[in-house]
Amino acid sequence: MKIQSIFSRVLLVFFFNLIFLLYPKLSNAQSESGVYLEGGGAVPYYSLNYFREIFSAEKTKAYARVGGSIWESGVAFPVGVSMLFGTGNHHPIITLGATPLSEGFRFWKREDADILLDLVIGMEYRYQPIAKSFFVNIGLFPYLRLDPTVDKISEKETAFHFRLGVGVGWFF
Repeated sequence: MKIQSIFSRVLLVFFFNLIFLLYPKLSNAQSESGVYLEGGGAVPYYSLNYFREIFSAEKTKAYARVGGSIWESGVAFPVGVSMLFGTGNHHPIITLGATPLSEGFRFWKREDADILLDLVIGMEYRYQPIAKSFFVNIGLFPYLRLDPTVDKISEKETAFHFRLGVGVGWFF
């Protein structure tokens, strides 16, 4: 019963994030959307992500992201917001995200699965040629791994960990 409750909460969060990403941005009618493949970063192994611009100013842009990853014994769904700074080809980026994940998720036996939550702060560098849709990211992603239960968040072995992340993607 505990796993089902956590799983339903995770699905509810993704549903609201999907609505948020599909809603047109407020700054103008043309939105910039894209996809990218990330190795490491917000997830332990890799993820395929969709992002959408939600704010744009002269030297700052904000993007919302949602993604997914499936590997041999687990799944992860990173969600978050990234702030891109600067103009030209080179951009520093700060990413705040949450990644619900399960290292042993089994659809047929959910009681054996343990759902975890990574709170991620990414510090990235992006190279993107001006007026081109292709970009490359590299960054350091400190994260705090939590083990939420129905009653409370377990603090056993809670500590900051680090992952490196590399990503390639394009706007459309």
